[in-house]
Amino acid sequence: MNHKKHICIIVDCLCGGGAEKVAATLSFLLENNDYKVSIIAVRNEITYNYRGILYNLGENESSIKWVRHIKKVLLFRKYYKLINADFYIDFRMRDRFIMESLLHFLVFENRKMIFSIQHYNIAYHIPKGKIFKRLYNKAKTIVAVSLDIEKELKRYHSFSNIKYIPNFVNKDLLTTSKVPPKDVPNNAILAIGRLNNPVKQFDKLILSYKNTSSFIKGIPLFILGDGPDRLKLETLIESNNLQAHVKLLGFVSNPYDYIKQCKFLVLCSKFEGMPLVILEALTLEKPVISFNCKSGPSELIVHKENGLLINNQDFHELEKSIDLLQQDKALYNKMINNAQKSVDKFDAYHMIKHWESCFNI
Repeated sequence: MNHKKHICIIVDCLCGGGAEKVAATLSFLLENNDYKVSIIAVRNEITYNYRGILYNLGENESSIKWVRHIKKVLLFRKYYKLINADFYIDFRMRDRFIMESLLHFLVFENRKMIFSIQHYNIAYHIPKGKIFKRLYNKAKTIVAVSLDIEKELKRYHSFSNIKYIPNFVNKDLLTTSKVPPKDVPNNAILAIGRLNNPVKQFDKLILSYKNTSSFIKGIPLFILGDGPDRLKLETLIESNNLQAHVKLLGFVSNPYDYIKQCKFLVLCSKFEGMPLVILEALTLEKPVISFNCKSGPSELIVHKENGLLINNQDFHELEKSIDLLQQDKALYNKMINNAQKSVDKFDAYHMIKHWESCFNI
């Protein structure tokens, strides 16, 4: 089969996070548009469906840290050369100076590299130091997934190769079953994300939920996701006697069933990038309540049209917004009707054109 080009996607893993899900979805999009696809995964955590040939660096890892890291760099170099792609799209967290230095000097060809910046805190993706400013400026493209990230990149770096390509959804992959999840009423409040309180703030969400009339009426809060703060959240739930009201469901392979079944989605992060979960909820015709945090929500939510975009970090307003969507049926139905069409421009059909512009030589 003749392919347009060979594209290799580089990820930390194919599990759990929004960036990883975007990478997996991109593999489908590229293959469906006649590109040969390869994927290099650093960790052996593979749950998302993907397309292409997978090179898993995390298999048969050594228990000795320095041996493990050296082996991964050598494997990275081996597979990078073996794949010999036209371009490599890197979705990884790239904040480790030594590891990134080794990869840039032993593995990467700058002219082939496309670096995705998935977080508003751009230091997660660009290590500190003048050397990386020079290296990134020589890359093929630096992709900003939100307009705020694009502004932040231009504010701190004099890169000449920045391109705005937002995250996207493939509607065909958002499959929901005919049988809704058990024990999830259709008025349930839903939150999804990594259980990392300093960023996602699920601890503050739980306490805010306790101050709502929705809690008094017995409307439950479901939280999907795993992470380092699960035990803290379990302790918080128990100490506030919320076991019957707040459910931590862990990582769920098909969150779309829960999105489709719930009343609406809540996002209360300290900061984001371009939140894929908002796109998914709106595509599945569910309104979203979100802080107007940096960055992404303001590009997706039109206040009182497809959701509620509230003052950043105003948890009192969050409490009122949760009750508003439970009580105001006219407003809620309006949002339901507007939700899917409000994110049509973020579907796969529109995004392939943006990505293909990165592959021009």
